[in-house]
Amino acid sequence: MDERLQQLFARGNEQMTKGNYEYADEIYFTACVLGDPGNPLYFKTFLANLKKKYGGKRRKGFQSLINRGKKAAARKPEQLFKAGVDALRNNPWDIQALLETGDACEKLKYFDAAVEYYRTAVETEPDNVEANTVCAEALKSIADYEGALTCVNRILQQHPTNHDILLLRQELTIDMTIQRGKYRSGDGGQVRDAAASVHPEDEDAMGRHLTIPQQIERRIKKNPGELANYLELAQYHYQLSDLTNVEEVLTRAVQVSQNEPSMVERLLDAQKRHLQQEVIDLKKQYEAVTSGENSEPLKQQFFVKREQYEAKKRELTMHRISMNPHHSGYRYDYGLLLLKDGKVKEAITEFQTAKAEAAIKGDCLFALGQCFQLIKQYTLAMTHYQEAVALLETGESKKKALYQTVKLAMALKDYATAEKYGHQLAAIDYGFKDIAALLNKIAELKGA
Repeated sequence: MDERLQQLFARGNEQMTKGNYEYADEIYFTACVLGDPGNPLYFKTFLANLKKKYGGKRRKGFQSLINRGKKAAARKPEQLFKAGVDALRNNPWDIQALLETGDACEKLKYFDAAVEYYRTAVETEPDNVEANTVCAEALKSIADYEGALTCVNRILQQHPTNHDILLLRQELTIDMTIQRGKYRSGDGGQVRDAAASVHPEDEDAMGRHLTIPQQIERRIKKNPGELANYLELAQYHYQLSDLTNVEEVLTRAVQVSQNEPSMVERLLDAQKRHLQQEVIDLKKQYEAVTSGENSEPLKQQFFVKREQYEAKKRELTMHRISMNPHHSGYRYDYGLLLLKDGKVKEAITEFQTAKAEAAIKGDCLFALGQCFQLIKQYTLAMTHYQEAVALLETGESKKKALYQTVKLAMALKDYATAEKYGHQLAAIDYGFKDIAALLNKIAELKGA
């Protein structure tokens, strides 16, 4: 540990004891936190001193001083951390500053410090859904499953039907069970601590040690209605990429639960994953056979399996919507399925509903642009493509939206717009499709 920072920290504590909170902050504690971002003790003392500086009363009317959005995303974690510290100095109860400074710590690999920032955010506003969600994920990453479950349960008190949080609670319960049992996968089903004493429940009648699946099956036989055991066994097989056994276990869970919706969803998702893997494997086999009699049967198997996969995706999406009719992500997925089936007007309705979710608004706008273009509403299509480009971050979605905007603008003979968006796409990925040729074509058309 840095001796200079230790000295500053000790002097800061002396000033804090004397009631010189502002002096302790200005000269000592801020320097400690900035000098060693990964030190939770420095952070806790820094914050405690600030709260005393402001009389222990939460400051009202102060917003986070951290610049958010695209500009913030472009900044380095060190810069974001300093911005967070500056914001906290103005308001040590600033939830957003606590969360974003914790995020900066995560990016800097200071995980213990990040957890402390998140915990402090939750302590500041125990009912804050975002703070509890972020804190739960962080605690899960360090295997503090009980702490994570406490955060999750706070969220469920306000939103008892939140599908994502319900799934997270199930995952945490399974992880906690595995942790308590000291299990791990990939070791032949043995107990993690080889030196630990063997309990009777881990042995068969002959005193032979049982593998993990055998231990869980014994519990299932003893209590067939306990769904957590099925989920634990399914998770074990997932870790081994044994999707056949995952399906078998979840099928039993669905039967035992009498088609409980969340169990049905897990089974459908497992079936979808299994079919997807089979499609990938068949594609590799087909591509490996360049010609000859063997290629056609593989080709037919591939197409059949791909249809089964698409049908299962549709079944899973419809099930999720039946459980969560207002979930924007599922509505977006359903819109894509409708669009693929040629049901454009129905897809428009789904995308317009889903775009209320900020995280997927750009993708929804792009999809709406495609829909409007298909029904020959070209002005609407262009407007939605341009709005999508403005929202989407750099990536495949952004490049596709830019490319589609260029193509539509050319079709409408709006060469200035085509050139503008073509240059944007070329700046991101000059090799994307035929954008280089399109730019040359646009230049020719403009000069004609």
